[in-house]
Amino acid sequence: MAKNSLYETYNAITPVYERTSKAITLGLLVKWRREAINLGLRALNDPGNGLNILDAGSGPGNMTIELIKSGASVRYAVLLDQSIVMLNAAPNLINVDKVRGSFEYMPFRTSAFDMVIMGFSLHTANDLRRAYCEISRVLNNGGVLASVSIGKPVNPIYRGLGWLYTAVVIPLIVLVVAGLRYIPYFYDIHNIYRRLPSNDAFRSMAGGCLRLVQYMDKALGLVNIIIMRKWDHG
Repeated sequence: MAKNSLYETYNAITPVYERTSKAITLGLLVKWRREAINLGLRALNDPGNGLNILDAGSGPGNMTIELIKSGASVRYAVLLDQSIVMLNAAPNLINVDKVRGSFEYMPFRTSAFDMVIMGFSLHTANDLRRAYCEISRVLNNGGVLASVSIGKPVNPIYRGLGWLYTAVVIPLIVLVVAGLRYIPYFYDIHNIYRRLPSNDAFRSMAGGCLRLVQYMDKALGLVNIIIMRKWDHG
């Protein structure tokens, strides 16, 4: 990790987070968020009286905003993030609460949510296996995880391109879009990428806690969309 903790990083980049994230994803950020949400909704049995949603690692709430725009029936939603600065940047929405916390140790009762949505946050987990099992714990039976995340391709050529993109290209984009002062913070994307397991290992760590419903590689595997359902031990 660079000189910044992830907490410090997300606090620092809040003013430029959305526009810079769109730039470094070459304008595909919103499309990928919507795709993950729509696939998650298709995999979910809507209870009819509205969904209870957890936006884990929510940042300023962009996944929840896209979910509401999709027309999904949302009864209640929670934005969960470790950064108070990010949470404060989220709009105040009806029936949406903001909670500071980690998705590896969530302050929610078991089976509290119908769906967990994650927009470029799952890859930040220090303990990915624990994160998957905590997500499973707070989901009800048949509940769904819909995540779009940074990935590490299995193909070594694509993996090398990912190293180059995160180490060299992203800092150059940040310089143009946000300015020199933000480069060290966005360089943490490269540090995250270096320590990530390959995409096949990334999704297999959920085994026993969540069952894979659908998986899609995007951008040569540098981004992945994962749809999982709570494992039914019955």
